[in-house]
Amino acid sequence: MNPSAAIELLRDAGMTEQAIGAKVGAGQSTINKIRRGQMQPTYEVGRALVELAVAARRRQARRRQIPS
Repeated sequence: MNPSAAIELLRDAGMTEQAIGAKVGAGQSTINKIRRGQMQPTYEVGRALVELAVAARRRQARRRQIPS
């Protein structure tokens, strides 16, 4: 997964660009530029975005497995 795809997954999960930025140590405008392909993230921010998205995907999968 690349950082741009990670941002899209997090947005689809209900997070705002501002909230994503706060979690990974970047500003909202930086997150927006990465999402639109206008900027490459630093290694640290890119890795944090992917890790956050993977964690969000796991949480969603666990919720689907829990019977209502």
